[in-house]
Amino acid sequence: MSAPPPNDDVAGGVSLDALFRANAVGRPELTALVDPPNKQRFADLPARRLTYDETDLAVEHLARRLRELGLPDGSVVAIQLPNIVETVVSLLAVARAGLTAVPVPTAWRRSDLLAALGRVEPKAMITLSQLDGERRAETACEVAAELFSLSFPCAFGTDLPDGVIGLELDCSVPEPSGQSANGHALRGSTILTFDAAADGFFPVARSDAQWLAAGLSVLLEARAESGDTIVSTLPPSSLAGIGGAVLPWLLSGGALELIHGAALPPIGAVDKSRRAHLIAPATALPELASDQSKPFSSCIGVHRRPQSLGLDFSPLRSERVVDLMSFGEIGMVSLRRSNASRAEDIPLGPITAPSATRGGPVVIETKIAEEELLLRGPQVPRVSSYDASHTPRVEFDADGFARTGFRCRKVGENDDGIALTASPERVVTVGGLRFGLDDLQSRFAQTSSGIKIAAVEDPLLGERLRIEAENPSAAAAALKAAGHSPLVVQAAAFGPVLQRAAG
Repeated sequence: MSAPPPNDDVAGGVSLDALFRANAVGRPELTALVDPPNKQRFADLPARRLTYDETDLAVEHLARRLRELGLPDGSVVAIQLPNIVETVVSLLAVARAGLTAVPVPTAWRRSDLLAALGRVEPKAMITLSQLDGERRAETACEVAAELFSLSFPCAFGTDLPDGVIGLELDCSVPEPSGQSANGHALRGSTILTFDAAADGFFPVARSDAQWLAAGLSVLLEARAESGDTIVSTLPPSSLAGIGGAVLPWLLSGGALELIHGAALPPIGAVDKSRRAHLIAPATALPELASDQSKPFSSCIGVHRRPQSLGLDFSPLRSERVVDLMSFGEIGMVSLRRSNASRAEDIPLGPITAPSATRGGPVVIETKIAEEELLLRGPQVPRVSSYDASHTPRVEFDADGFARTGFRCRKVGENDDGIALTASPERVVTVGGLRFGLDDLQSRFAQTSSGIKIAAVEDPLLGERLRIEAENPSAAAAALKAAGHSPLVVQAAAFGPVLQRAAG
């Protein structure tokens, strides 16, 4: 396996923090971040609406707090927060402090966190006191008790357990100190995200330049302009959530309005005095954007499996529709529909931003090898993994293309298009999250003997598990008690297992 060739930097070498600072200096009084209106109910924290100046002050305070922990430059900080203002502030503060952010899904519980975080050896973790009634700070303590590297569990909120460091969103002007969080050189990747192979989770590393290239592809395809509003239902814990929403927000310098779940009243209440762009899972778009008094400037549907690309988006109240196909955490392709009723074929070869414009910057390149989709380009990782166990996960061919595991075929009169045919084998996608079937089988077996699992199609979740167990109710209770994700356990159907691959 040869190393991939260097990728062009389409973002000009600017860091994420420098980009945010430029917005804060140039438009300090403009609204930057908007919390979900129902935040108090699910997170027990007040809903916030921050200007760029207030956001910058909050980032500075949190960055200083992290530096006070004495973490070495580049140390990993895990972040498990929902789609709220504190999450975006945490991502920016970790970068400003010269540390490496590792956001993880809120649907993960103790078993998932231990399986994943052991690969990156975090020194600290940021979470909430409680989320939807669950004591998340206590879970962080449980993980820290089993994960030797995790010395500093931290949480926003009140009534924290002993040993958890309290954090708050502070927008006051900080007092001068001997050492500012500013000026710490960023080393390597500032944000890592987790993907899944059949045998488990693995981290994928991106530099700031690669994150900016991912965001640029979405920004230009959606025709987002300076000062526009990005409305996102995607938590910033994945390539799609960060590259599809947070980065376009940073690049446009507008407002980022955050939605928790499929909250229809907040969507309808979005301030559209400015142009607004909605990004959401493709299956949720028809319900979220079909009945709007004023159309969105664009609706961006996120696809994680080929099946959803067949959705008809013509009922959407939107000036344009963009399909964002996420190939796990390896890369993503953004394509604007010429006809809202059907998705465009993925181009074979270099893809520019915007995709229909010749001469634009190339943001990703596609290739087919033995009916598998391969990717390379400015947004695609250049190294095999960021893994404390040094286990290579992302595989490259001799030309530097990363393998995705997605099956595909050539289409079009000149064989210049790609049609996806199947997702990676032995990987199940439940509610937008990917899990390795072999990994789940192994972890489930440690909890309850005699369990067998398989993946089956689900119109809402994409896929779900079918679990075979001698005592289904006892097995479900044991899996929950062992800290497995309720997204997997509660969505499972107990009964005879259908023997087929996840792909």
